[in-house]
Amino acid sequence: MKQLKPTLVAFSLSLLASTSFAAGVANGSFGSGDLTGWTKAGNVAVDTVNQFGAPPAGFTAQAVLGTAESSSFLFGGSAVAAASLESFAGLGAGSLTAMNAVVGSGLSTDFMAAAGERLSFQWKLMSNDPQGSPADDTAYVVLDKTTFIKLTSVNSASFVGSSASPLFDETAYLTFTSAPLTAGAHSVSFGVFDSVDTLGASALAVTNVQLAPVPEPASGLLLLGGLGLLGLLGLHKRRAS
Repeated sequence: MKQLKPTLVAFSLSLLASTSFAAGVANGSFGSGDLTGWTKAGNVAVDTVNQFGAPPAGFTAQAVLGTAESSSFLFGGSAVAAASLESFAGLGAGSLTAMNAVVGSGLSTDFMAAAGERLSFQWKLMSNDPQGSPADDTAYVVLDKTTFIKLTSVNSASFVGSSASPLFDETAYLTFTSAPLTAGAHSVSFGVFDSVDTLGASALAVTNVQLAPVPEPASGLLLLGGLGLLGLLGLHKRRAS
């Protein structure tokens, strides 16, 4: 009798192992060097020269959104009023001003997702505002113009104690991953705002915006079949011995 080979098992395992994050959002790493595929409100620009520190390993660019006093070193325009940010992100009137938002900037794009995919991105907050002050500048993301998620704020951030940017302090780059998405059209909107006053600049850096694909059902079936074949192979060897 010919000896069975676990080729199918290795192939099925490799299919699942090859499942990785796929770039499902246009220009999600801002590798074009500009905001192609995105819409901005306020002071937003793409940093390709590490003016705001280096982006995460493997990336060469980051989008940076600034508050009022960031206009002196982030040349993407002027910050806009909180009411404009609310409209830009699809939020209800007064939703940001209720959090003491004064002015800020936003960045948004639309994308298509398959059922079960998750939106992922990397981000960091930089600020000149001291922790413990009433001015709790805040960074956030809004999904599908309905779901507001606070990323962090000056008073809740874990700052590293210095910054490679023009600002005094910053967090490390962190990763956000959404809950599974439904199939169809979606939107994501990033934002940062001055809280209470416009003194002390803050900025949000974002990159590596992408979708995590869902493993195809066929891959799972192939894995089960491969494991079954592996079991038969083990049984055959025991009988042969």
